Amino acid sequence: MTQTASRGALNAVVALAVIAVAGAAGAAAGAVKLSHHDDTADIHSQVLSAARQIAVDFAVYDYRHIDADFSRVANESTGTFKSRFVTSSAGVRELIIKAKAISTAQVSAEGLVDATAKHASVVVALDRTVTNTSAPKGQRDSFGLEIALVRIDGKWLASGVKPL
Repeated sequence: MTQTASRGALNAVVALAVIAVAGAAGAAAGAVKLSHHDDTADIHSQVLSAARQIAVDFAVYDYRHIDADFSRVANESTGTFKSRFVTSSAGVRELIIKAKAISTAQVSAEGLVDATAKHASVVVALDRTVTNTSAPKGQRDSFGLEIALVRIDGKWLASGVKPL
């Protein structure tokens, strides 16, 4: 083989090596981007799921097991919101029992406002029916909640619930 042919073969091998390295780098970058997309989608899914459950638990209660209902919401909450909820629920507990109030609710829509790995905001629309001694056939209403969430020890907790 001549020196020119050897140099040509060497250049071809170097070019192929550069193409292979560039291809591997592109594949790695694509995998990182796909992984980031999967992580973001997973966070969004977790946030929406937590917000739906918190919204329903916030709106649903039954005088026959009101303490368990209130405890469930408190366990899904944190910080100042949790403290305020515990205080305000204690203030309405006897009224709910006296009225034999039962509230059922279901999510009619939800929307993610914002989400990061540690904080999120979700808007949830609920349809609710409340029965009590004054309305034995039930009163229906619809309302929205804006729920602020924080991630603590891998769990999404309500740090604020604001009626809309």
